[in-house]
Amino acid sequence: MNAREAALTCLLNLSDTDASISSVVDKVFEQTNLNHPERRLANALVYGVVRWKQQLDWLLEHFINPKFRLDTKHRAILRLGTYQLLHLDGMPPHAAIYETVQLAKNRRKTAGFINAVLRNVQRKRTELSYPPLDTHPVEHISYALSYPKWLVERWIQTHGLHWTLKFCQASNQEAPLTLRTNTLQTDRDTFCKQLKENGYSIIPTKLAPEGVVIESQTTTVNNHEPSQSPVTLKDILNRNNVYVQDESAMLVSHLLSPEPSQLVVDLCAAPGGKTTHIASLMKNTRKIIAVDISDSKLAILKKNCTRLGVDNVEFRMIDTAKPNFSFVNTADAVLIDAPCSGFGTLRRHPDIRWNKNAQQIATLNALQYRLLKNVAPHIKNGGVLVYSTCTIEPSENEEIVHRFLKNHPMFTVEHANEFLPDLPQSAITKEGFLQTFPHEHGVDGTFAARLRRT
Repeated sequence: MNAREAALTCLLNLSDTDASISSVVDKVFEQTNLNHPERRLANALVYGVVRWKQQLDWLLEHFINPKFRLDTKHRAILRLGTYQLLHLDGMPPHAAIYETVQLAKNRRKTAGFINAVLRNVQRKRTELSYPPLDTHPVEHISYALSYPKWLVERWIQTHGLHWTLKFCQASNQEAPLTLRTNTLQTDRDTFCKQLKENGYSIIPTKLAPEGVVIESQTTTVNNHEPSQSPVTLKDILNRNNVYVQDESAMLVSHLLSPEPSQLVVDLCAAPGGKTTHIASLMKNTRKIIAVDISDSKLAILKKNCTRLGVDNVEFRMIDTAKPNFSFVNTADAVLIDAPCSGFGTLRRHPDIRWNKNAQQIATLNALQYRLLKNVAPHIKNGGVLVYSTCTIEPSENEEIVHRFLKNHPMFTVEHANEFLPDLPQSAITKEGFLQTFPHEHGVDGTFAARLRRT
C-alpha cells in the first residue's frame, strides 16, 4: 500500500463511520508499513481533502455531467486528485494525475473518466470564479474556503463578515505542533535546549510560560517525525517531561490558578491535559479529583498521569449530567471543561465542520448549562468555579455564563486580567472572560470564565 492508497482507505473509512479523522488515520497507519515520508504525504492528503471538501466538490461539479452519479470511492479519488492539483505544493500536475488515476486502474473505463476530469480541472480551473463576496458572502466563503453554508451564515450573523472571513482563513491553516513542558520533570529552557540539540527548530510560546512550538513539524502528530532527526519526535512525545497541548488550553489552568494547598476537582477531565497541568502548578501536592464518564476515558487519563509522574490525582467515574456532586463541597476550585462544538480547533480537526449541526449545538447548550447548574449548589463559600470550552460560539460561552449568573447571583466574575496579566487585551472580553481566536492570537479558539461563590 502506498501513500495515496492509504489516504483513499482513510477517506472511505471516514465516510462509513462517525469516528474522528485522527483515530481513522491512526488505525490505517497501524495496519500499513508506510515509511515516514509516505505517512506524511498520506496524512496531508487525508486532512487536506477533508478540509477542502466543499471547495473540491464545487470545482468538480463544473467538469462532471450532473446526470453522472459518482459512487463514494470514485468521488473520493477525484477529490484526492483535485486537492493535489490545487493545494499540494511541489507536486507536478502530471504526477498528481497519473498517481491518482492508478487508484482506479483495475477499471479501465473509470480510469479514463477520472483522467479526463482531472485534466480538465488542471487546464480550466482558472476560468472559474466563485460567487462575489460583496453580493453573495455566504456562498463565496462556503465554496472558496470550504465551510458548510449554515455555519458561514451563523458566523456572519454573530460576528460579522470581516471576522468570519478572517476566522475561516485562519482555521484552514495547519496548526503548529505545540508542546507543554511538564514542570514536574524539567523547565522550559532545559527542554528547549534538548530539542535544539536533537535538530528541531523551536519557538517558546508567547502567551503561556510552559509552551514550545516545534516549527519543523506542521502536520498533525499521528506518530510522524522528521526522518533526519537522530531522536524521533515519537520518542520525544513519549517522554515524561512533555505533553502535546495547544497554547490556549494552557491558559485555562492558569486562570484556575490552583495553589499547592488546595483541593481541586476537574470534571470532564480526560484525556488529562488540564488535569496534569493543574498538578504541575500545584507541584504534585494535596489532591485533584479527576472525573469522567467512562472507564475507557479514565484509562487514558490514568496513563497520561503515570507517564508525566503525576501522583496526586484521585480518579472517579461519574456521569456529570446527572450525578451526586456532594463530594465537591470541600473543593477549593472546580474546573468544568465542558463538552462543546469544538469550532475553535478547526485547524487541528477539520472534520468537525462537517460533523456538527445546529440541533447538536442546541443539545450541547442544554448539557453545558446543566453541568453548571448541577455543580453550583455544592461549591463552598469562597470556592472558585472555572467554566471553559474550545469553541468560539457565544451560545456555548458567554451566553451560558450570563444565564448561569442571572439564576445564581451568589456567583461573581473574577476578571481574567488578575490571573493572566501578560495576556493581550484582545484575548480578554470586557466582562473579564478569556477568549482566544486563531486569526487574532495564532492559537486555538478557547473560552474560559472564572467565577467565585461569595
